[in-house]
Amino acid sequence: MLRDYKPQFFDQADFAALQAFTEILIPTDDTPGAREAHCAHFIDFVLDASSNVAASTVRQWREAMQALKTSGFHAAAPGDREALVAAIAKPDHDPGATHPAYFAYRLIKQQNTFAFYTSRAGLIEALDYKGNTYNATFPGCDHPEHRSV
Repeated sequence: MLRDYKPQFFDQADFAALQAFTEILIPTDDTPGAREAHCAHFIDFVLDASSNVAASTVRQWREAMQALKTSGFHAAAPGDREALVAAIAKPDHDPGATHPAYFAYRLIKQQNTFAFYTSRAGLIEALDYKGNTYNATFPGCDHPEHRSV
């Protein structure tokens, strides 16, 4: 169904870069990742739906994709992209660090997280959400490092 998807907001190159970026942020492991949740597709859909309403949002995303392109992400080999994302994200962990594409990282991370955790893959398959149920008792945390007060 989505294998023939044609992006509506992004051009093909930006969409491919966005898709790769989202899959690095939430990789597939023993649970589904951004690929299975179709996060890039969701972001493209939402942006296309709001592009006539929010010019500032359109500008923000265009600038973000240009920053990624300028940083070399679009042209990077798939194996080099993870290291590039780590470099872009360094200000998250090092307050003294800067990167010109950091704002793009934050924007994509925010929307990717929302897209993933509101998808079936994120909410039900990864988080094992059971629906609106209640616990008769609250089970305590069983992590050993959390047992001391």
